[in-house]
Amino acid sequence: MLKSVSIKLRHKPQFFFPFVLFIFSLLERIWLLQAYQPISYSDTYGSYFRLAGALASGGLRASDGTRVPGYPLLIALFNQDVQSIWIFQLALGLCITQLLYWMGWFTSRNARLSFTLGLLYNLIPGQFLFESNLLSETLTTFLILLAFLLLILVIRTKQPKQEMLSVFLLGIASSLPGMVRPVFFPITVWLLLFVFFKDAANLRTRLYRGALFSLAPLIIQGGWILNIYSSYGMLSPTTMGGYSLVQHTGAFFELLPQDSSGIRDTYLEYRDARILERGVQTNTIWDAIPALAEASGMNFFDLSREMKKLSLQLIKAHPGLYLKSVVDGWVTFWKAPVYWDASVMTAYGRGVMAIMALLGRLVSIAANILFLLLSVLQIFLRRLRLTIFGDLVNQAVFGLIWLTSILQTLVDHGDNPRFLMPLQMIVIFLVLRAIWPTLLRKKLEAVAS
Repeated sequence: MLKSVSIKLRHKPQFFFPFVLFIFSLLERIWLLQAYQPISYSDTYGSYFRLAGALASGGLRASDGTRVPGYPLLIALFNQDVQSIWIFQLALGLCITQLLYWMGWFTSRNARLSFTLGLLYNLIPGQFLFESNLLSETLTTFLILLAFLLLILVIRTKQPKQEMLSVFLLGIASSLPGMVRPVFFPITVWLLLFVFFKDAANLRTRLYRGALFSLAPLIIQGGWILNIYSSYGMLSPTTMGGYSLVQHTGAFFELLPQDSSGIRDTYLEYRDARILERGVQTNTIWDAIPALAEASGMNFFDLSREMKKLSLQLIKAHPGLYLKSVVDGWVTFWKAPVYWDASVMTAYGRGVMAIMALLGRLVSIAANILFLLLSVLQIFLRRLRLTIFGDLVNQAVFGLIWLTSILQTLVDHGDNPRFLMPLQMIVIFLVLRAIWPTLLRKKLEAVAS
């Protein structure tokens, strides 16, 4: 039966290639179920699973706001069963593969380019192995790609009813990544621009599209922020903003004045110990919070406000030191590490995966470098700007990547490369679309010669 389906599809390459991708990605994940296991990190049980338990028992009001609720809700949905969550995330990998293919197909009508894009996701361990990490990035990747596929449909669709349905669904889809990773909250504002200006429709039609798109973000994201504000008095997706800023300012916390000596000296004690142990001060704040609360006499939420106030005070007084930390976080954003645990594999599997991880990381870094190079070249080369960045989808992808790279480092200086993880494949998507005509031309020249 599988053979007969393959023969029929072979005459329709736009369907044959995603079928091949599905079989390949399915076999890969069946192998992962045998050869690998779900991997937990410090965030997994101390944060995500803890919040999942609170949400399961008390609903959204039971959340302490330290995380947006998306991933904890997923964990609660599966009753905190690790195996079920892992299988679901592997299934998301199958969906991500198909979303990448159809993004490629609808924007290029080139089945081979689209196949290459989907295949790369399944050949780069930094991507497909992350599905086994009990972290939020795989879900975020799926939601971002879903939003972009819907954006493509919005831009390409001419039928009014289909267009408006796509706009409404895009509003829902674009609201969700920020509910899993708060750095992606601005996706809704960014994509709203493309919904509004996608064509030369009259102002009334544009306003209607914009209102229809905005309905879901106002309810989903606005409702959550209102919940945080009413519960904790913070106009923010989480209650962690003050602590995140210390990831920057902690490097020069000794410059705080004497009237903040209790908090300052306590933090410096933990920072010095962290530097002695690991060589960097990054993530000192998470170990120091209990001692800082005791030294200040503040609760968790008041302390977050105080740390934000002190950090902004330091940034205002020493903008150069802050800017240095911001630039360092921005550079780190592009380093494309591979998050995996080699110890749970057999010696042979570990060896093969280590080689694949190295090659996959080189591909990802090369794509990141090419993306940055294209970003610069399009400023000076009008032809490049028109052929690649003249496309609305490419503009949306390009802008979101740049926006995220800047926002993530302005507000945090922790594990910056993780912020790129959900966007790595759309970086590759943009680069592949840019270089594919050149690759095709060289292939034709080689055949001709």
